[in-house]
Amino acid sequence: MDDLIEDFIAETRETLEALTSQLVEWERRPHDRALLDSVFRFVHTVKGSCGFLSLPRLLRLSHAAEDVLSAARDGDVEVSADLPRCSPLSTVSLS
Repeated sequence: MDDLIEDFIAETRETLEALTSQLVEWERRPHDRALLDSVFRFVHTVKGSCGFLSLPRLLRLSHAAEDVLSAARDGDVEVSADLPRCSPLSTVSLS
């Protein structure tokens, strides 16, 4: 299992590095659906991997992030630079 977790961490870091430029671009163009979908897919993949690997704290964080991104995709929340500060992500406990 340790090898799986190490692989998960390495792959997630690699993908997150690639996603960083998309996150910056999404901040500039918050209504760009393709960028939002890309971020959502990353978070969804992380959430699934966390469930499989029994990483409950990261699973809760990724689930909260997915909920916020899903609401943004559905038009239930306004996408803006303030989104992370006013979302459930700001209140997720990792303990």
